[in-house]
Amino acid sequence: MDYFASILRLPDVHSRPLFNPLSLGDWSLATSPLTLLVIISKLAIRKPKDTTARLLILPLGLYLCTYAVTFRDYALGGPQYNPWNYGVGLTSFTLAMKMVHMSFIRIVPKRILQFPPVPRVDGVGVGEGSPTPEDDSPKAEGLITKPLKGTVKEVIAYVFDPRCLRYDYKMAKTFRAMERRDTSNRVTFIISTVGRFILHLCVFDLCQTILQTLPFLNLGTPNGGSIYNEALPIPLRYVISTTAVLSTGIAVYAGLEVGHNIVTLIGVGLLQLDPADHPPIFSQPWVSTSLRDLWSRRWHSVFRNYFAVLGYVVGHCVMGQVGGVLGVFLLSGLLHDWTIWGMGKGTDFWRIVGFFYLQGVGICVERAFSVLTGRKVRGWWGRVWTWPFMLITAHLVVEAW
Repeated sequence: MDYFASILRLPDVHSRPLFNPLSLGDWSLATSPLTLLVIISKLAIRKPKDTTARLLILPLGLYLCTYAVTFRDYALGGPQYNPWNYGVGLTSFTLAMKMVHMSFIRIVPKRILQFPPVPRVDGVGVGEGSPTPEDDSPKAEGLITKPLKGTVKEVIAYVFDPRCLRYDYKMAKTFRAMERRDTSNRVTFIISTVGRFILHLCVFDLCQTILQTLPFLNLGTPNGGSIYNEALPIPLRYVISTTAVLSTGIAVYAGLEVGHNIVTLIGVGLLQLDPADHPPIFSQPWVSTSLRDLWSRRWHSVFRNYFAVLGYVVGHCVMGQVGGVLGVFLLSGLLHDWTIWGMGKGTDFWRIVGFFYLQGVGICVERAFSVLTGRKVRGWWGRVWTWPFMLITAHLVVEAW
């Protein structure tokens, strides 16, 4: 990654000055990718058949997405705040994916004005797969949509809806079916969300405490450390490392839930947005009965639309359905590797991208098993396969982090 940064004459991510929150210049450069994304999206909505202007702007937009990560250190206050750099890297990669998507679309998105009743399925979304905004979904009775006109307000609303909950009926139906809170009563919804926030914050803190108490040098600190203690005998060494992997996975889940709950409370409580537009991002991942079940329905769905539009489509063109699946996880791996690089920690391509690529391989194995035996991977036997596979392969990515 550093090699490509030097070719593009980007600032050195390992020796960058601190971000100045009082500097207009710093803020202008940091937000420039979002500005270009709004411009590209506006052009896509106003002139969907003409991609020339969008494709001319795209290289500059992708460059600025990279530059915004490298030109300043966002860890104000010390190394313990380095996750801010992680967040900036994650945001920049997300904006880049959205730019690429909006540069090529030829169909004007339609905003959903009214939803038909959506049945709930015990916390599990109805239907599988990763629909895209261009899907010509059959309209359900009572569904009312309206094409966007390209106003600044419409464009911003579209850009800040990564799951397309107001623009793709199949996507919205899946996520709304996962909702267990009462979306018809704002006060009850907020109280329930506050409860979820407190619960997940406690779980996150517990996992962080476990990581800090394990017998490893620097593990759980801003500088990081290895999950393998070479001083321990092999059986105990891997019991401890597996504990670290499991604690990290739960911490990631709880941390994302905390962030989503904060966003939900701001949107529903302060901005008075519709509670139904803030469905959960997880669907009980601990009860997954297969890798496909875990990654297509139960793990967080924030980037699912981008991975489907870019990773799956490109991979499918190269290697068919198998290539589509592997393309999704390859793109996911690149995203996570990029965020580590944005923290100034270098990259660990083979372990981070390798972990996600193995998830795609595992799903392809499940597909082959179903074709050969006529039986789907599910039930308790599916869990016996899924949990060990995840715990073993996750050693790669947790060690890299």
